[in-house]
Amino acid sequence: MHLSKMEFIALVIAIVLGLHFYNQHKMENELYDDSDFETPLYLKEDRPPVIVAFGDSLTAGVGVAKEFSYPAQLSDLLGIDVINAGKPGETTSNAVVRIRTVLNRYKPDIVILAEGANDLLHGRKRSVIKKNLKTIVETIKKSGAKVIILGMPDMDLIELMISSDIDLYEEVARETGAYYIPGVFGKVLKNGELKSDNVHPNAKGYRIIAENIYESLRELIL
Repeated sequence: MHLSKMEFIALVIAIVLGLHFYNQHKMENELYDDSDFETPLYLKEDRPPVIVAFGDSLTAGVGVAKEFSYPAQLSDLLGIDVINAGKPGETTSNAVVRIRTVLNRYKPDIVILAEGANDLLHGRKRSVIKKNLKTIVETIKKSGAKVIILGMPDMDLIELMISSDIDLYEEVARETGAYYIPGVFGKVLKNGELKSDNVHPNAKGYRIIAENIYESLRELIL
């Protein structure tokens, strides 16, 4: 098959554009690799890290006794104290204000951030959720602590068996340089056998959440 001059030029342009967008995509992914657990999160040196789990009722452990919340069970798995700074009913707007008090009180090295479920349940704009999450992350980073973001599924669609995280959590992680652990809550919250009510896990569900986080963290705290 012989190509005309115009067809040949069009083909060359298509190839060049294809390579450009491929390389751009590759570079973006490589930039995000720094937030994708390729480097240690914390070097213990002479002491273990101060870890704070900051979030709403999913962090506080609503539905179970305190010792079965995910921070308590994660603490058992890591062998490091994980401070439970969860507050039931909290929205990201409330969290923007409260995070400063928590940082001043505990002076953490690592903050595990799990916010937005209540915003999603009340149908708040995702652009607002994203803006608030970015503010929280930047506030934590300014304190010198590392941030781990836990993604959230669409809480309105739990009963429809939707378990993947909504996109804004990965976007916030990428745009702020925070660490991101996907899929921590979704598979638990869509399984009735792992829940104490419509939106909260039971002890077994919180255990699975803790184990999912632990698998990502255990090699990163050296």
